[in-house]
Amino acid sequence: MASESLSQEGVRVTLSARVSLLISTQLARGKVGVEAVASQLHMSRYTLHKKLKREGLTFAHLLEDVRRTQALNYMQDKTKPLVEIAEQLGFSELSAFSRAFKRWMGTSPAEYRSVRFS
Repeated sequence: MASESLSQEGVRVTLSARVSLLISTQLARGKVGVEAVASQLHMSRYTLHKKLKREGLTFAHLLEDVRRTQALNYMQDKTKPLVEIAEQLGFSELSAFSRAFKRWMGTSPAEYRSVRFS
């Protein structure tokens, strides 16, 4: 696992960074869940929640952050349909992705793409 290799090289990796990496990996596979992440970290969901809280974070916050970062990366490919981006980010439908994107960026995905990458 990538987070283990970072730790082995003497780089201290925070729990939130490891969780974000696992979220990113799960999104690429089409599904993301706190139970699966906790299991991969060999802890219960409750323990994961408690440890993230110590860092001032929640699983939902990290999921949102990973989705936002990946959405901005995916948006650069003008040929990639928005529905495909929504799917890759684990949104149930395009409208859910559009609402999230507007919350993150203050504009719809289509408007963002036309202004930024036209």
